[in-house]
Amino acid sequence: MRRSRVTPFAVGIGAIVVIALATYFAFGGRAPWQHDYEIKAVVQSANELQNRSPVRIAGVNIGKVKTVERGPGNTAIVTMAIDESALPIHRDATLKIRPRLFLEGNFFVDLQPGTPSAPDLGEGGTIPLAQTATPVQLDQVLTTLKAGARGDLKLLLKGLGKGLGDGRALHRVIPLMAPAFLRTAITAEALQGANPHDLSGFIDSGEKVSAALASRRRQLPQLVTDLDTTLGVLSARRQALGDSVVRLDSLLGHAPAAFTALNALFPTARAFVREARPGIRELPRTLRLANPLLDQVAKLIAPGELPALIAQLDPALHQLRVLEPQLGRLLGTLHPITECLRTNALPTLKKPVVDPPLTTGRAVYRELLDVTVGLASASQNFTGHGQAVRYHAGFGDNLVTTGKAPTLAEPLVGLTEEPLIGSRPKFTGQQPPFRPGVPCESQRPPDLAAETGPAPRQRRLSK
Repeated sequence: MRRSRVTPFAVGIGAIVVIALATYFAFGGRAPWQHDYEIKAVVQSANELQNRSPVRIAGVNIGKVKTVERGPGNTAIVTMAIDESALPIHRDATLKIRPRLFLEGNFFVDLQPGTPSAPDLGEGGTIPLAQTATPVQLDQVLTTLKAGARGDLKLLLKGLGKGLGDGRALHRVIPLMAPAFLRTAITAEALQGANPHDLSGFIDSGEKVSAALASRRRQLPQLVTDLDTTLGVLSARRQALGDSVVRLDSLLGHAPAAFTALNALFPTARAFVREARPGIRELPRTLRLANPLLDQVAKLIAPGELPALIAQLDPALHQLRVLEPQLGRLLGTLHPITECLRTNALPTLKKPVVDPPLTTGRAVYRELLDVTVGLASASQNFTGHGQAVRYHAGFGDNLVTTGKAPTLAEPLVGLTEEPLIGSRPKFTGQQPPFRPGVPCESQRPPDLAAETGPAPRQRRLSK
């Protein structure tokens, strides 16, 4: 069997495809099935970053720049495609744009993934401007060193040359700098804080203070002017200021004892503030309610009115002084009565009578007032011009008798259409205790909830 030969055209097409694929992958191309993990960063300047500029972590390529777009203000937004092998990237990640060559040239993105304890930066997340940095280029340095700056730099170098001389002055100064460096090291260590994140918290607070100052830019010139005036006054009184600083040493000697006493006072002060806070909240409303009284008091103490009132009250006050001992005995006698009304009578009058199905849910004093209204209506005729008494008689099939009662000479007898279904309140077989020698306020208030007891034994009477 004769084999079919591959044509030169097909060989050429295959070679072109292989060369294209090799070139694509050699220059950083990605397979269609590979997924790019994209993150963004806001930078002050893109520094000629180009599409496909490398992104590195510790010098290892882990991705590339996809796009560079204009951001808010004078910033730029850099979109990067990161390999999944470089994940995770944390929210506190930092980014720097660095030159690949010493004397300018291409740039790359140096990415620090952040601390493991920080939350992960999700796909599409953005590294803020505060966590990015751009390099200072040579043209920026040359632009900064203008004629005036170069002249100032010459004067600085000339002054340093005169100050250092042949080196002897510097040799004498170096031993004196050791204490200063020691104090500087102690200060730098103290600035780091005693606990983690103290320095970052201080920086955050400083940012808030700076933002507050920026929002008050119109008031800042006046503040600077007032500060200049204050410093001028302090300069004019520098002798007195020096004496104050000298005496401040003795004051600081007494300060620890005062601070200790204050620390001991703070718990009590906090408790007092907690207790006083509700009263302070209600104080404005109370003062508003007291304004009419204060107006009347102001009118009362006006010239002429108060002396006249005192002159009229003088005889009554004299008699009141004579009656004071007797009033004391009278108030002592009334005290048990008022306490009984306050602790027993008034709370009972405010309770509802629980007597289903006749329970109304209204307080006892309201039902008493309603009874008074009903009696007043029943005692009048339909026109309201005079008094009248109405009688209603009813007759039923059942004869009801109360039996023998200790206060009645003979039993009461009546007729009803329905038999008795129960008695309310339920008779327990015991009379309530009567203790006349016990103060009323210490006795148990009456219970207005009535229980239904069984009906007494009934029998039908023949006519």
